[in-house]
Formats: sequence, structure tokens, C-alpha cells
Amino acid sequence: MSTRASAAVTPVVLPSKWQHIGNRFSFGVNESLAASIRSAGSSDAWLRSQFDWGKITDTRSGAVISWFPRLTDSPSAAWARVKADERSSWDYGFDFACYSMARKILSRRQVHEVMVDFWSNLLYIPMGEDRSFPWRYSYDTVIRSRALSTYRNLLRGTIVHPAMSGWLNNSSNTKSGINENLGRELLELYTVGRPSGYDEDDVKNSARLLTGFSVRVFDDFAASYSTANHYRGRVRILGFTHANSSSDGRPAVNAYLDYLARHPATARRIARRLCVRFVSDTPSSSLVSAVANTYLKSDTDIRATLWTLVKHPEFVAAQRKKVRTPVEDVVNAARVLGMAPTGSSDAESFAQKVIWMCNNMGQNPYTWPRPDGFPETSSTWTSPARVLRSWDMHYNLAGNWWGSREVAIPAKLDQLPTQWPCTLGQLVDHQSRMLLGRTASLPLRAAVASALNLPETYVVTSAAKVTEWGWVVIRGAVLNTPEGMLR
Repeated sequence: MSTRASAAVTPVVLPSKWQHIGNRFSFGVNESLAASIRSAGSSDAWLRSQFDWGKITDTRSGAVISWFPRLTDSPSAAWARVKADERSSWDYGFDFACYSMARKILSRRQVHEVMVDFWSNLLYIPMGEDRSFPWRYSYDTVIRSRALSTYRNLLRGTIVHPAMSGWLNNSSNTKSGINENLGRELLELYTVGRPSGYDEDDVKNSARLLTGFSVRVFDDFAASYSTANHYRGRVRILGFTHANSSSDGRPAVNAYLDYLARHPATARRIARRLCVRFVSDTPSSSLVSAVANTYLKSDTDIRATLWTLVKHPEFVAAQRKKVRTPVEDVVNAARVLGMAPTGSSDAESFAQKVIWMCNNMGQNPYTWPRPDGFPETSSTWTSPARVLRSWDMHYNLAGNWWGSREVAIPAKLDQLPTQWPCTLGQLVDHQSRMLLGRTASLPLRAAVASALNLPETYVVTSAAKVTEWGWVVIRGAVLNTPEGMLR
């Protein structure tokens, strides 16, 4: 892949507003994405085109599933392999995490990929969890298909999915033995939240309405709907009432989920969560209200809700004020360095090693132990230990010091200017423009010069004079700047 402007000593960068949209709604503004924004004519036009994600060709990302053939095992086949000690639930979970990371790195549908990540963290199911693992990939496909539709639609698809029924024990929730787990989390985490004032009777009725969805956990993991196990009788949950007189409770459940999705408390909860992810840890009440109002007026339309968010002055003013999580950091570094996974045949593959890189930085993908998902706040991810480990990982990635295989890495020559000579300071600026989309600061230039024990004015006469060590120091240092760790 050619660089976006490597022929110039000072490559042209995106306008700051365009860069801001790209940073918040992608996993890394690489040369391909920058070209896509330019081609669209503006960041707004690019965002609109990304909303229509089904029309964007995404061949490389779509092929990733072929690297992990066991993810498409039927639930019964997956369970049979586990019982035969051929594989473990952890193996299935690890494959899923690798699959997810590779798609984040490769996808051209970056807004869709970001929203898949957002909803996967809100409607969270960990990888390799014993009660849900055979259905985890299927659950992901449901989120993917609805990530930019309506929250009402997304809620219908996820809450009654067999993976969710297994993870939160709805598989054992029957009219003769109510299990409140999913009914409670539906209210507390996925919709209205505790401030809505629901009580224990609401929780019990929520659980009663969800009876009937069956998964034979630790048997063959087959999923079905059991009319014999469905609780019948009138239910009242917050302001929702239903006769629930049919043995098939699914229409009543759909009406209940629609009611919850359209509830003003859900609107505020979803709006605030979106604002924390895309704007700041402490979004103003006016911003949250504006986003929530659009959510309600559009009947939970996700694209309309996001559009209100990005047009708000608070979003515009929030450039580079969110810290990348370790997962976002690794994916961003891979994307801007041009490192593209090409397979996952063994533990030396890049697709697998990125999981351990994230783990080293404090965030193993899909391993948060609770159903509320990883924290969305930047303050969670700014400890000194995390920062130091990120710095170390940036150098590792820049030099591929982990020796990853099955990864396409652009030749150094293709990432350098073609106009020589240039000074060391100009070279640092070139890479800052390439990797960060902005000019190099004076402290960055000085830091690189100090690390290489050379003056900024040192003249590099040709690409061949850029040593491997110097190349890694320059690119790692660029990613280690505050601007490199912020999105």
C-alpha cells in the first residue's frame, strides 16, 4: 500500500475538524482512511457515507472469519469438541477476541466497527464464558447487523439471544422457578437504570416476562422457545402493563423491550454513555439532553442520535481529550504503522499477538468479569503503569520486536520522503504528519534528537541513511506523545 503523501517532506494533513471526526469514529486514521475522508469532500460527508456501511466494500475484513473456522461451529459441535477435550471454551473465546481485533484493524467500515465495539461493551458478554461460548460469535453477528439501526431493534435482538440467556441465567428462568438475573440487568444496565426508580416487584415481573427462552446449557446448547415454561398472567413493570395471557410470550416481550427502549430514562442513559465514549468523561447536561431528545424523537435511531452528538459544540471542542484504551491504542498503532494481519495459523501470528499486547497494557479484550462492560472513562486508563507500558509497546510495534508473523508491513522506503536531503527535525515532522495527522511539536523533535544523540539540524542525505534503530525511535516517539495517545 502506498503512503498518503510520503513523497513530500511535509505531507498535507487533514483539517483539524476532519481529523477529530476520524479519530473519534475510527480505530485509527491511517492513510487509507484519510484518503477516504478527502474523497468524500468533508468529514461530515464521510460520516454520512459510513452510516450506510452496507454499501462499503470490505473484502479484507470480511475474510477474517475464514482464519477462525471453529467460530462457525454449531453450538452442539462446539460443545462436543469441549467434551472430547479437543478444545476449551477459552479457545473459542480467544479465537473470538482475535477475530474481533483483526476486524478492527482491517475494516474499511470504521464507524460501523466502532459502534459494534460500543454496543458490545454495553450489552456485554465476555469471551469464552462457559454458559454462552458456543453462541458468542452468533451474538456478535446480531450486534453487527443492528449496530447502526435503532436501539429498539438492537435490544430485541440481543436480550433474548441464546448467548445472553446463557450468560445471565435466563436459560434456567421458568414459571416454576424464576431467575431474576437477566430481568434485573435488563433494567439496571441495558435500559432505564437505577435512577428510574424500579423496585423488586418490577424486577420479578421483568424476569417472569422473559420466561420461555430456553438453552440447554451443558447439554447440547440447543436454543428454543418453551411455551410450557412461560409464565402467564398480567405484569406491571414501571409504566408498562401487559395481560401476558398467551402461552407464547414473545409478542409481550417485544412490546416490553420496545417500551424500555423508548423510555426517557433509557434515552438519558444511552445518551450519557455515548457522550462519555465520544466526547468527555464529564459531558454537560445540555449535551446529554440534546442527544437524548434526538434519540426519543427519532424512535431510538442510532444514526440520528450520533449526528446530533457530533454537531454539538461540546463535541467540536473536545478534540484529543479522550485517552485511547489499551485495545484502541494497539489497534490505532497497528493501523497508522500500516501493520495488517493476514492470517492466524499459530501463536506467532500478529492477529494473536495483539491480544497479549493489549493484556500487557491492562486490557485483555472481552475479559471484563462483570456484565457492565469495561469503563468508558479516560480516567480509568491513565495510570503511570499503563502509560509506561503503552510507550514500550509503541516501540515494540514500530520495530515488530515481538517477531510477529502473518502480518503485512510496508517497506520503510515506502514510508519515507522521496525528496532528500532533509534534516532530522524534518524527518520527525514527516512521521508526525503520517502517524498523527499533525505537525511535530518542538518537544517531540528535541526528544528524538536527544534519544539519537544528534542535533535536530543533522542532515540525512538519503533513505538509506535512516538506520533501523533511528526509524523505530522516531516512530515510537511520535506514538508516545500525548497527542499519540489521545483520540
